[in-house]
Amino acid sequence: MDRSVRQQTHGLYAQACITVRGNFSKSHLYSLIAKGHFPKPVIRYGTRFTRWSAAEVEAWLADPQGWINQHDKTTGVQS
Repeated sequence: MDRSVRQQTHGLYAQACITVRGNFSKSHLYSLIAKGHFPKPVIRYGTRFTRWSAAEVEAWLADPQGWINQHDKTTGVQS
């Protein structure tokens, strides 16, 4: 199995792993983050090292709309 698409429940994901798993582009990923529709990175060192929580990414991949509803800032409700 390709390392970049292996499912994790702990640890960190790089941007390349997320875009492969989600089947979308880097620009779409950052667009989702800007809208609050995808988890923000948990580690960012400069412009070339960014990592996301694997658990948060897996939760989003399992149910994107559910994750968005739980983290929606406009309703004032966050679980």
